[in-house]
Amino acid sequence: MLNTQWGLMVWTLITFTIAVYILWKFAFGPIQRLLDERRQSVQDSMNAAEQAREEAHRLLDEYKETLAKVRLEAEEILERSRTTGEHAKAELMAEARAQSDRVLAQAHDQIERDTRAAVRELKGQIAELTALATEKVAAASLSEKDQARLIDEALAELKVDQLGMENHG
Repeated sequence: MLNTQWGLMVWTLITFTIAVYILWKFAFGPIQRLLDERRQSVQDSMNAAEQAREEAHRLLDEYKETLAKVRLEAEEILERSRTTGEHAKAELMAEARAQSDRVLAQAHDQIERDTRAAVRELKGQIAELTALATEKVAAASLSEKDQARLIDEALAELKVDQLGMENHG
């Protein structure tokens, strides 16, 4: 059975109400403020983390784009280097061919000059030999004019082609 005493009940109710008010004023309020501050701090941290994640994705995209550009530039540089090397090689080869052609032309010209000089020398020697032979054959009977005519005729009849040389002059 219950024994209800109204006085005790009233004082218990008043004490309970005062205790709730004191707890509300000094405990629940600050605790609620701390919880709200903590909630806000967590929310701010989450927002900062989301921003950092977005920034990281942006930086990663920029890095990938920059890396692609660098690779493209490296390939272009390599291609330009190859092209430059090929051009340099072609220029060197052309220069070497030109120099070789010049050397061959100079050698050909020198051979021609030497051949002409040899033919002139040979003609001179033949003329001397013809003059000597003519002088011996007709020692006193020919004049100098006749001797010169005979030398010219002998040279005209002489065919240098039979000697294996060309007449270049």
